[in-house]
Amino acid sequence: MQDFLHASHDEALHSIERFEKMISADKIEYFDVHQIENIYDFYFDKNQIKQAEHILKIGLQQHPQASSLQVKRAMLLVEKGQSDEALFVLNKIAPIENSNPDVFLTLGWIFLQKSERSKAIKHYNKAVQVSFEDKEDVLLEISYNLNQCEYYQESISFLEQLLDLKPNYEEALFEYAFALDKTLEYEKSISTYNRLLEVNPFSENAWYNLGIIYNKTGAFHKACHAYNYTLTINPTHEEAHFNLGNSLVQSGHFKEALNAYFEHLSLTSDKGLCYQYIGDCWEQLGNYSLAIRFYKLTIQLMPKQADAWYGLGTTLMETCNFAGGLQAIDQAISINPVNADYWFAHARGLFEMEKTEDAVRSLENGLNLDPNELTAWFELLKLKLFLSDRFDTAHYLTELTQRYPDTAAVWYLNAIGHFQYLKNKEEAIVAFYNAISIDPEGYKDIQEDYPDLLEDKDIKKIIQQYS
Repeated sequence: MQDFLHASHDEALHSIERFEKMISADKIEYFDVHQIENIYDFYFDKNQIKQAEHILKIGLQQHPQASSLQVKRAMLLVEKGQSDEALFVLNKIAPIENSNPDVFLTLGWIFLQKSERSKAIKHYNKAVQVSFEDKEDVLLEISYNLNQCEYYQESISFLEQLLDLKPNYEEALFEYAFALDKTLEYEKSISTYNRLLEVNPFSENAWYNLGIIYNKTGAFHKACHAYNYTLTINPTHEEAHFNLGNSLVQSGHFKEALNAYFEHLSLTSDKGLCYQYIGDCWEQLGNYSLAIRFYKLTIQLMPKQADAWYGLGTTLMETCNFAGGLQAIDQAISINPVNADYWFAHARGLFEMEKTEDAVRSLENGLNLDPNELTAWFELLKLKLFLSDRFDTAHYLTELTQRYPDTAAVWYLNAIGHFQYLKNKEEAIVAFYNAISIDPEGYKDIQEDYPDLLEDKDIKKIIQQYS
């Protein structure tokens, strides 16, 4: 068998050499169908479409009735975006070439491009049925095409057939893990990437993708581990440096994140977003002058980057420059007026500048966008009470619970309002019960500011009930 394969390989190389000499001499020589197929496959696989088209044209002139060459022609037409013409060709020759998996693979790809999923799957199933020695390659091509067109569940089905035949097939494991990630089956995807890494521990893409999934699942320390392995294999993987920085930030390791971001900067020409993230790290570390510098660098490169304006605004406020901070936050809001955090920061700046009524309006704007922000509700209630001795707290709280009946933060506010300000313990207990039934962990957000409520014996019983 090895001698036969070696001879077949030599024959193919000889045919390719003859073809290239023919082109150099600008003349036409005769090739049999098998030779033309070998030459065509060589150039098509290398994506040298011009040469593939040239030999196919010669082949069809010399062998116009060769159905196998018509299949190649159809494949080439698809490659050139002429799917309807390819479909016409394949429909004519399919009865003759009904045991050729390339026919059905090409038909499947055409129908995928036409978004006719069921027809594509029908032809792909037929391709698998008529493939024998090359069944594994056929299944891999099908799954790759399905993943490319975002039919991930269908891809998984073909990949499971393939992995039953060849459990340690690296390319198949990669496509399988990728599809599982896209269908939100994160644990199975992680398990598959780990299987792949047992086969090939130096798979840079597997380590990198594993880091992405760990990030999605909140396993930031494991994500850092995966990105570090990626960088051990390829120290110049710029996105791995960037993602490592993000994972370190999520883990609270801001100094280490800075190192990763600076490595990313040394490798990329697209620096704006990285400058912003560096600014955020310096802000978290309390180095406000450097934070301001990097936020401004981002804004120079990306003047419409709202988060950079927001970061600049909050950092300026940390330095007690509330007027400058408000100007920056105004820019963020002008770019993206539906971000609640921008409005909350805006309210803070206004309050610090003793513009209390304006601060109330900004808080209300933010809470209209994000009614789950408990701290903002508390601040809003305090400001309303500050502005008016006659403020009707009971009526206001009732209105809020009617407007947001399924929002835990509003019910926790209601409980605090009745307990702290209205001295109505019964209503407070009812509100607290409604709040904790929606968000059993939400009471922890009021432990520091309102410990008296949580120390009440009846409230304690409700907490114990939901623990």
